Amino acid sequence: MTKLPEGKSRLDLVKAGLTGGLPKRGRFIVSIERLQEDPENERKTFRNMDDMIESVRKHGIIEPITVTQEGEHYRILTGHRRYRAAKAVGLTELEVLVREPDDQVTRRFKSLISNIQRENIGAVELAETLRHLLDTGAASTQRELAREIGKSEQWMSSMLRVLELPARLQEELRHTPGIGYEMAQRIAQVDDTTFQEELVTAAQAGESTHSIRARIETHRTKTGGEGKSPSARPALTIRYQQREGNCVATLRAKREPGAREAMLAALRELTQQVRDDDSLR
Repeated sequence: MTKLPEGKSRLDLVKAGLTGGLPKRGRFIVSIERLQEDPENERKTFRNMDDMIESVRKHGIIEPITVTQEGEHYRILTGHRRYRAAKAVGLTELEVLVREPDDQVTRRFKSLISNIQRENIGAVELAETLRHLLDTGAASTQRELAREIGKSEQWMSSMLRVLELPARLQEELRHTPGIGYEMAQRIAQVDDTTFQEELVTAAQAGESTHSIRARIETHRTKTGGEGKSPSARPALTIRYQQREGNCVATLRAKREPGAREAMLAALRELTQQVRDDDSLR
């Protein structure tokens, strides 16, 4: 139960959040209509909401949502799932913890660190956020970004490699609950696309990270890769990727004679398809 400020009733807090100027710091009850989700929140996929919705229906929101004032509204810092559950059950007021606003980069780092510590977002969404921070100059190098979030440079490199998975496998990982960061990293470090697909299927079936590791070691032994680091093994595929805003263009081919010509031909064909698509005008 929330401890109310001395001399204040819960009704006082409700009134403070519903009328007059918005409180800038402290714990208050406010209209849910004054809350807004953070459009830059790392979490894009909200899975397994049924249990949370049922919990909120029975017990309400136990831990206040953390927000910061933004104009006539509050931007949610932490608690996007709780907010969505509250809306789903029809709550009209929520208890919030109002914090002083940080600059945009600081806010992104705090949110990211919170989500990493709890593995609260999927591996693909995390990798996309890390790449976005690098692309936008929030951190100039992978080493600097790793230091900011309390991770090693090796962990950072492995996490970003998740974005080198085929687009279809990235979507499989994005929409499969229970696949942790280590499992996704290990799958991404495998050079064989067919074997990557096998590992993703195994992960979707509920295999543990330990089992996935064992599969990878067995595969390396059979293919003569035992004892070699991923960087020491020649890549079996060639992959190029270019990002522009929300658009991601990817070219991937087997490393074999004629690969260059095939990739250039595919690029020309794709370019023509985009030019001919009137729906994009």
